Amino acid sequence: MHDTISTAQQSAVANSVGSSLLSTQGVDLDQFESPHVPVRAWTTMAGTGVKFIEAHGLPIVDVVLRFKAGTSQDTDRSGLAALTFYMLEEGSQRHTAAERTEHLERLGAITQKAIRLEHATLSLLSLSNTTRLDAALGLFIDLVAHPAFQPSELDKIKPQLQHLNASRERQPGVKARNEAFRHLFNSHPYSNVLGSTPQGIEAVTVDDLRSFHQRAYAASNLEMVMVGDLSLSEAQAIAQRISQALPQGWTAAEMPEVPAVTSATINVQQPGESAANVLALPMNVPANDPEFMPLILASEILSGGLESRLMMELRQRRGLTYGIYSTVKPLSAGGLFAVEWEIAPQYLQGSQVLVETLLREFIDKGPTQAELRIARKQLTGTLLRAVARNQSLAELLTEVTHQRQPADHLNTYVERISAITPADVRSVMQRRLDLNHKVLVSVGPGVEQQPLPPTDQ
Repeated sequence: MHDTISTAQQSAVANSVGSSLLSTQGVDLDQFESPHVPVRAWTTMAGTGVKFIEAHGLPIVDVVLRFKAGTSQDTDRSGLAALTFYMLEEGSQRHTAAERTEHLERLGAITQKAIRLEHATLSLLSLSNTTRLDAALGLFIDLVAHPAFQPSELDKIKPQLQHLNASRERQPGVKARNEAFRHLFNSHPYSNVLGSTPQGIEAVTVDDLRSFHQRAYAASNLEMVMVGDLSLSEAQAIAQRISQALPQGWTAAEMPEVPAVTSATINVQQPGESAANVLALPMNVPANDPEFMPLILASEILSGGLESRLMMELRQRRGLTYGIYSTVKPLSAGGLFAVEWEIAPQYLQGSQVLVETLLREFIDKGPTQAELRIARKQLTGTLLRAVARNQSLAELLTEVTHQRQPADHLNTYVERISAITPADVRSVMQRRLDLNHKVLVSVGPGVEQQPLPPTDQ
């Protein structure tokens, strides 16, 4: 039940997207213009939105299916979305799980999957040889469209999901993040990051799975992305083949508004050698809002590298932690800006005060021009690396589609971040980030607190 795609797996199938994209070697990022990424878009007769990038560098095709079937769609059955998702790979009406795995291995094809709050994603990587691709697509479609949902397999998956959730909750960092979500999104479908409870998992039946699958895995509830060695007509045929095989005629409703947040400090006592911390702020800024990109730049300046503000103060100057990370998490009905770090338990309170002080100062004064220049270069480099590989490009295109970004998003990205000034970043932070609404969570052992050690410079 692995639900992530590793960097190693991405690199293993790396592929140039062809002559339309420039190599990143020897490029001066201060002078570089956004790459031209030729994206074709259409909607199938069944209502599936499709994005396609033609790339003939290597004989490989990536197909990504993203359904609005994430854990926030559970309705009154906690665990329903997760169990449905994991049961997809436990056999279909044509093949057992073992048979499908064997056939895919013989074809040299790879399937991967991930489930999150708002979506369930399944992907296929295959050689573009017509015979192999046709067979791989048949197996992939069978997995997504025709799951068997055998009671014996559900009885096997339920305790596995219970164990997975319990193991996650034992990880201090995961537990702290989950507690932050529970408070920030109290009573909202976003509040349960794990997407299930022990009682909910036990209550789900095979009939529940079948009913949820018929709705959530419908063609009209799907966004599809293809990148690779295909012509437009071949991509259109594949999109039509997939969408016709799926259930028809249902689309997920929009999420309700996120409730107002009250500030809170939450400490969870848990044995361990370190304490995990999350400082989260509500941030209701959609990813396609013009003010979202200044927040991305702000996060990069705060923790994007060893010279970033938080890394310099907590790691470089004080040696308090290996890493401290900020994230901007947009969701369709809200979102959050969060800082996460682990610390020796005796420095828990001191580090919390330090991080909040640094964040407040950054919001008040904004970044320097030099900090902004470094952040731009880092984000530009990230974009160039993503568009230089088929699989990472497919993942990027899937994400910006889910975020409802404009059609020219990738082609104008560098120009837009280059136009943002330090004053823009400061102004957006001051409007959108309010430390009076912070949720501060720590998970770790209770020990006597000590002052932070002196800096080394």
